[in-house]
Amino acid sequence: MPEYTTLTLQGDAYSMGQQHGQQVGHLRPLILEAVAARFRQLEEDGPDPRFEALMKDTQALLQQEDEPLLAMIRGQAQALSLEFDVLLRYNLIAFLRDDLLVRRARAAEGCTTWAASGSATADGEPILAKNRDYRADHLSLQIVAQATPENGYPYLYVGSAGSPGVFSAGMNQAGLAVADTHVYSTDLGPGLPSYSLMMHTLEDHETVASALDYLRAAPRLGRNNLILADATGHLAVLEGGHSRYGLFESHSGALVNTNHFVSDQMRGYYAHVDPPQDRSRSTGRYETASRALAGAQGQIDVPFAKALAATHDGPLGSLCCHPEAGSKSATISAAIFLPRQQQMLFCHGLPCQGPFDHISLQGRSA
Repeated sequence: MPEYTTLTLQGDAYSMGQQHGQQVGHLRPLILEAVAARFRQLEEDGPDPRFEALMKDTQALLQQEDEPLLAMIRGQAQALSLEFDVLLRYNLIAFLRDDLLVRRARAAEGCTTWAASGSATADGEPILAKNRDYRADHLSLQIVAQATPENGYPYLYVGSAGSPGVFSAGMNQAGLAVADTHVYSTDLGPGLPSYSLMMHTLEDHETVASALDYLRAAPRLGRNNLILADATGHLAVLEGGHSRYGLFESHSGALVNTNHFVSDQMRGYYAHVDPPQDRSRSTGRYETASRALAGAQGQIDVPFAKALAATHDGPLGSLCCHPEAGSKSATISAAIFLPRQQQMLFCHGLPCQGPFDHISLQGRSA
């Protein structure tokens, strides 16, 4: 199995993007393959005028609302000798093709996340975990980055080579952790993608309360849920639509989030695009994680988190998802964040096969 690449980034957004591109230069052929594959996939989907209008409107919104993200992509493109417009479109297609999939009922990947704190954990300290289920070709592109922005908190994150912002999950020096999951939604429109929202959350906020104020007010693209935990033990799941949102919070307990909406505000906007035999995968994983967390109240700790990440519970309830015939998606990593310790335990590949590396904001150890 290929190793993941560790990046060290610092400075303004363009500089961090440029450093990203330079430090993944050895992966350029794989990035080009991933770009070509995504463009081929879009052609198979059949982009129509509505999709292209959404793409154009989203690019215009980014120019107005998120110049740092665009500067980061420019830096990446320069270092990788790619056209800026190509790299931008590649990273937006990953999110905006949902507009086509929702209308045409075709499915893709998902993830499982959970968080616990207070009376739910063995030591009372918060913990946040994510199993990243994504395209298998991103296993070779997977990165762990240490980022020190020119302004804001230093942060540690998991992402993909050639993709900007926080593309999967991360945690900052203040002890704020965040992870996303993909949800097919009919409430989709021009807005900031989750990798932008999570980047700004980690750079600019130290508590869940402050992050929620930002996330509720920000223009959201609307096809991701975010789960958050801070060093005080405040937990939240924001089910983010383009024009509305649902919210769950806890200060002592556990929250679970997979690939569907649960809140009254968002449940009606969840789009069932999976084939009938797979439509219980998200709810199955949600129930598996919820049962395990409920059964371990007061005992949740790192060994529990590792075991849960490696859970096999049939085709619909397994959190550790192995490659299947006809599917391009599988679990490519598991991350366990410990906000008070400012540490992440990271497994590259299937978590049932381990091992987990211990990575702090100061460096990496075996």
